[in-house]
Amino acid sequence: MPDEDRRFFHPADPPRSTADGGLEFIMEQISRLPTRWELTKYALLILAEGAVFGIVGSEAFWRYVPACGS
Repeated sequence: MPDEDRRFFHPADPPRSTADGGLEFIMEQISRLPTRWELTKYALLILAEGAVFGIVGSEAFWRYVPACGS
């Protein structure tokens, strides 16, 4: 049954031992982590989007819900 093998993940690069160059593997993994600047940009973007959606949501609530508006 060829479909049985599809359920399992077969990585392209098998994990290496420390004697095989584990330091290079660790350095490669660390280089994939986001930098402080990237994390700052993401945090500020999420903060700005949350503020915009909060303001738009509260304005829509007060304007278009008849019991709350004047």
